[in-house]
Amino acid sequence: MVKVLDELAELNKVEMLSSEKMDARLRRSGLSSRITWPLKRGAGRYIPAYRVKVRGMESAQVMLSTQGGNEAGWLDVAALPGGLEDGLHKRMEKAARRALYALGTDQGEVQIAALSGRRYAIERIVLNQESGVDGLSCHGMKDQVTRMENQAAFLMGMDPEFILVNREGDVVSASLYLDRNGVAGSDAVREGEEVSYPLAELRPAPQQHPDALLKSMRLALLSAKQQITDSSLLWKAGGMPVPGFPLGGHIHFSGVRISLPLLQSLDNYLALPLAILEDPSSRARRPRYGFLGDYRMQPHGGFEYRTLPSFLVSPFITKASLYMAYLIIHHHDKLRARPLNRERYHKAYYEGRVEVLQECAAKLHRDFALLPDYDRFAKVIDRVFAYIAEGRKWDESRDIRPLWNIPFMPVTF
Repeated sequence: MVKVLDELAELNKVEMLSSEKMDARLRRSGLSSRITWPLKRGAGRYIPAYRVKVRGMESAQVMLSTQGGNEAGWLDVAALPGGLEDGLHKRMEKAARRALYALGTDQGEVQIAALSGRRYAIERIVLNQESGVDGLSCHGMKDQVTRMENQAAFLMGMDPEFILVNREGDVVSASLYLDRNGVAGSDAVREGEEVSYPLAELRPAPQQHPDALLKSMRLALLSAKQQITDSSLLWKAGGMPVPGFPLGGHIHFSGVRISLPLLQSLDNYLALPLAILEDPSSRARRPRYGFLGDYRMQPHGGFEYRTLPSFLVSPFITKASLYMAYLIIHHHDKLRARPLNRERYHKAYYEGRVEVLQECAAKLHRDFALLPDYDRFAKVIDRVFAYIAEGRKWDESRDIRPLWNIPFMPVTF
């Protein structure tokens, strides 16, 4: 029998982590940790060390050790030539935010060793004592609850990816047909110093409502169809429909400020349900891609949520993702369950143990159903959780064009 969690308090419970569990959680999240295995420093062995003090999603101070990580001597890198524009310092700040987020907070101090080959290792984390247990669960951080800055200024956008595959199963680079820019373009993949553009990416015009965004997305699909002249190529989406080519479904928001509660709501109420529905092959993209709390600030003043796989796998999954994201953005202060703060569900997310994640589904569904605007989206979201209860998965082996009513060349033998 599937275990069902009914109590909000049980889903919100935060476990205080030992150093060993903290180290394991960071590694599980794709971060290099040396918390329980300190780097050796001594005479003639200098390892640059940084301390990053983080106070919220948009405030951080980076300090550089003048003694290679020893206690004496720390300089604020903002006062150094180049300051935070230095790419290394930016990576240190990003790593510190990501480490704290993996532990359920955005308040603390992280010491990071800069290693060769653009690598780093997290050596020490001190959580802000002012946060306490409530801060870790983001249950009591009322000052950080995000409100819509201006309803009229709110926009949603997206840039989901897909990949072109020939009948022999080989990837065909999207850059052969699509320019790098445009509503349908090619997207970069970096391997070391090499950059190629094998992925196709749709960039529909942002809209205020998810239904309008879906219409924009269909226009982007038609643009891609006009440019990709070889109709024998299969279009595939999802998390990793072809080994070695992880795909993303990024959603953009403007007119709303990023915060810890908002980001955790997106993870728990959107990424978690989709992780239950995803094709088993999708799990291979984590933790390098699809890690919890993956976001990027954008020049338009908003942010991009980057955790999701490419929901282009079907029109229904796309619509459900946008509907759920819209409700979360507008009502995340009412969506307070945080199962992913707990070890059991955090491990299950990264290990792909959907039978464990399913324990949370009924509670998450009920929370959605209590939202003021839910009736407008109920038919689709109810179906999402019905599929979860039935144990259904999406199929990444399929060509997405028939699902989107895009003309294509049928397979002939």
